[in-house]
Amino acid sequence: MLARVATAAAAFFFIAATSSAQQEPDGFRFHGYLRSGFGVADDGKPQEAFKAPNTLAKYRLGNETEAYLETTFAYGVRPDDDPTTFFDTRITVSYVTPTSNTNNFETTTALREAFVLAQGVWHRQEGATFWAGQRFYDRHDLHMSDFWYRDLSGFGGGLEGVRVGEKPRLAVAWLGGSVNKLTSSGTVPPPGSFQLAKNTFDLRLYELPFLGGKTQLALDYSAFAGDTLGFPEGSLLVESNSGWAGAVTHERPFAAGGRNKLTVEYGTGIAFDFRAVVTPIPGRTFGPGESVDYDDVWQWRMVEDLTLDKAGPFTLQLGVLWQELENGAPVGNRLSWYSVGLRPAYYFNRHFSIELEAGYDHSKVSDGGLSGSLYKVTLAPQITPKVAALSRPSLRAYVTWASWSDAFVGMVAPVRFGDQTHGFAAGIQLETWW
Repeated sequence: MLARVATAAAAFFFIAATSSAQQEPDGFRFHGYLRSGFGVADDGKPQEAFKAPNTLAKYRLGNETEAYLETTFAYGVRPDDDPTTFFDTRITVSYVTPTSNTNNFETTTALREAFVLAQGVWHRQEGATFWAGQRFYDRHDLHMSDFWYRDLSGFGGGLEGVRVGEKPRLAVAWLGGSVNKLTSSGTVPPPGSFQLAKNTFDLRLYELPFLGGKTQLALDYSAFAGDTLGFPEGSLLVESNSGWAGAVTHERPFAAGGRNKLTVEYGTGIAFDFRAVVTPIPGRTFGPGESVDYDDVWQWRMVEDLTLDKAGPFTLQLGVLWQELENGAPVGNRLSWYSVGLRPAYYFNRHFSIELEAGYDHSKVSDGGLSGSLYKVTLAPQITPKVAALSRPSLRAYVTWASWSDAFVGMVAPVRFGDQTHGFAAGIQLETWW
């Protein structure tokens, strides 16, 4: 019954993601993101990414093995007799092609956004925005690892930008999940994984002044009616479940041109992953005829994200993550993930700089399960438009070195370095957004 109600209401109800109090320009606009390049391992064959087992991301500089393009087309109009209102249509399509497989160049295409928003129609709330369709919603990314630690993108509708004081704003949303072939970071999920639609009701209070910055409080309730998945080996039952999640994010300016962002989030049951889709339970495998039960699953996560700009010729990015996951397994039920990354850059002049990224990931499974660490270091000379940590486009060459624990042998870059505890790659890459 809940699924039928959600499907019917999603056609006309509204949702919102980021603050859009400022109206967009009229007419056609084109936005996007692109990363592309090619790298080789020490044997001269295409490089393979270094990623630790039981982690959800990897440090990305000199460690990305696909070309990814995200294109957004937007068209905004204002009625001739009411120029204070604004209606905008936006469509985003993504394309990803692997560059690490010699004989596999299949391009995966996914529709990521298709929605319309309306601003200025609630005259007592000039900043309020209604929208309906499929869109990116309240996404938070740790750039160094491209880890979207909160991403409620999906189908649905909502309202945002409602004033509840001088500065605070309120947003409400109903999300039905977004089922496509790509993850939040634009990569193809591994075989056997799944994304199923669930109902998520999101309530956010944001732009709250606090400690010299602004704070967002988010509360989510998710419900899933169950589903059966068919695989060549047999069917898999994903049981019905409900859960809730909460997140607190504080962001404030840091030094000249920098900012610090701290997020703490906790989720239970089907809401454990802070997403609008149902995803597999990490650390669990299920065979044909078995069922996936989210009753005992919970997760908490802390993310620290610091960017420092305009420190003379230096810029700096710093990321820290600590995550604990209970997956409900009889043995090895607790998964821990600790991660620290640092990316300083030195600018010789406005355009030429050299960037260093050092990342450390440690994952641990309870009850004597798989545990170990991965270290990755990349050195990358680059050309950018100006002195800034996220100045784009960036044209870069790179060399990457990685080392990992004996317990991870055969699990980190298994094709190129399956029997080793270290690896090397070098290449050229571009990254840009507009």
